[in-house]
Amino acid sequence: MDRGFAETENGRILAEMARNCRMIFFTGLPASGKSFFLRELISIAGNVGRCVHLIRWDAALASFQTDEILASYPDVADGSHPIVRRAAGLWGRQAVARWLEMHPDDADVLIGEVPIVGNRFSELVKVLSDEVEAALASETTTFVYSVPTKEIRSKLEAIRRETFSNPKHSHEANDAPPATMDLAWNLTCTKSIELGLLPSAEGESPRRYDEVLYRRFFDHLLRNRNAEALDVDTLYASSGSAHDIQGDIFEIFATPREVADAIAAIQADMDAEAATRAVENWHRI
Repeated sequence: MDRGFAETENGRILAEMARNCRMIFFTGLPASGKSFFLRELISIAGNVGRCVHLIRWDAALASFQTDEILASYPDVADGSHPIVRRAAGLWGRQAVARWLEMHPDDADVLIGEVPIVGNRFSELVKVLSDEVEAALASETTTFVYSVPTKEIRSKLEAIRRETFSNPKHSHEANDAPPATMDLAWNLTCTKSIELGLLPSAEGESPRRYDEVLYRRFFDHLLRNRNAEALDVDTLYASSGSAHDIQGDIFEIFATPREVADAIAAIQADMDAEAATRAVENWHRI
């Protein structure tokens, strides 16, 4: 853990979560600091004696992108095919339920990366009548999103463009590309208009990043969850990539059987057209 960060307000907030929460999920826009805060929390949790388990959207999605699945459901303009996104989201919710059943000891903590935007693990913030809903809505589960100022957001965007072009860590090549980063912000604006959070006259594209709108939008998405916003007005000193995770962690991946079952369940529930509509309505929490 970065010693300077540990002394900041956000460092203290994460330290309290590391001691007291069973599950902590980082969400928010690309280039908002999710990977950095996730890395720091993992380090803090290890230092206080927690056994860290990890679930991440990108790693989960990779299990669903086999040649066979991509032949039937190729990527679309804004990312993976809607059937694939829905299946990965279904698996994610089931994976959390399995983790809770397999790890009842409070010494275990589940830390996740849950982008939400564009139906990327958005299932974890939807209220559903299943066995995991109570745990996801519990006070011992926290959904965290960082809110950079305009100045810091601009710097983070520049860093993202640089690391995407010249990755220094294998995972940086898998980060959301600059086009997806821009698309995610545009979606935030258009979906905010649909939800009545932003007057349509103010949503003309392109609209510059606005931390007030960003906070309003994610507060709405997370209204059924215990949520914590981290204000970010400085770039924290850090060595290496934000993806350099230190310590022993147990990452959760989808098995081939779980992938097949999730795809089959989505296929039984909806066709590609219905899945596309569902993905377009990911913000209807």
